Amino acid sequence: MLNSSLSPDVFLSQYWQQKPYLFKGALPGFRDPLSPEELAGLACEDEVESRLVQHISDTWQLRHGPFAETDFTGLPDTGWTLLVQAVDQWFTELKGLYRHFDFLPDWRFDDIMVSYATANAGVGPHFDYYDVFIIQGAGQRRWQLGQHCDENTALADDTELKILAKFQAESEHLMEAGDVLYIPAGLSHQGISMDQSLSYSIGFRAPSYIEILEELCSTASQTLREDQRYADPQLQALTASAEITDEVIDKLRQIISSCVDNRKLVISSFGENITRRKYPEQQFVPEEALGPEQMKQHLSQDMQLEKHPAARFAFHQQDGKISLFADGLLHEIDSDDQDLMSFVNLLCDKKQQLIPAGQCLESDATLSLCCNLYNQGTLIPAENIPDQES
Repeated sequence: MLNSSLSPDVFLSQYWQQKPYLFKGALPGFRDPLSPEELAGLACEDEVESRLVQHISDTWQLRHGPFAETDFTGLPDTGWTLLVQAVDQWFTELKGLYRHFDFLPDWRFDDIMVSYATANAGVGPHFDYYDVFIIQGAGQRRWQLGQHCDENTALADDTELKILAKFQAESEHLMEAGDVLYIPAGLSHQGISMDQSLSYSIGFRAPSYIEILEELCSTASQTLREDQRYADPQLQALTASAEITDEVIDKLRQIISSCVDNRKLVISSFGENITRRKYPEQQFVPEEALGPEQMKQHLSQDMQLEKHPAARFAFHQQDGKISLFADGLLHEIDSDDQDLMSFVNLLCDKKQQLIPAGQCLESDATLSLCCNLYNQGTLIPAENIPDQES
């Protein structure tokens, strides 16, 4: 938890998804894990999502990466912001920031966006559909918080950015290195850099009802047969043959309910969806799949495995079984197997990147799971981790 007199229980009951809170001096002595130059270098990579926002003569301009070095050398001294998504996948040192929020569900974490801003720069007043903690690094930023918004809130129509047409600041905070600001979903806000500054935004996944239902229906459809059809053996003659009767509607509701109102189906659908990678194309695929004996030999010869920096894990426990989800795939685990459970806990520990060979070789079950995760690209040889200095 952050260095604060506010306990996790109090924060969750009084602030989480209700109102903002400034953790002043929450991370004393905070030092930036990367430099502006390293962030700019990352924004030049093809596989990295990045944006450059400028405010020129009351006009907002948005450019998408990848960028070239010359794109930065031609910029003015003030008035622009560089934003790079999922930096924790490339600079794994940033993953240490997650430990300050370990009282929140791991599956809710999305990524860490890093922004570098020059003096008088920002991205305009806006709102997000997700909760966010903003950690201030070098420099200072003034954050203004305003009204609550939703999909009916008017946006400016002269920019590609989702900037509010009207913004009324209701509170203001000047943030310095080590300060942390919590902003609940739907609350309008804008940050303005006082000088050259860095900030780290830890966003939380909030799947929409649309996404949840689409995934559930997609999963459910895979369990159905072609011969499962609508039937009406008790059909009665109608006076108006074009009418869809209430009885038909009730029957359709029963069909839909029987297809999707299944606990196991909900678990698998949600777990697979919530652990899919943010960028599925960032996938390491081994040239050759390894079986248990081959994996055992490699591990015995000092091969080290690490979790892919983009890997996502979650699990659900029920009736003595563990449903482990890794990068969108389900692995069924026997919770009575203590060696296997210890291995699963290691995999799900955000603070643990390296997977000791001894834990993989603890039992036949741990070795088998290790092989499966390696062959799907969730565990990778240490030397194949994406270059963190790119």
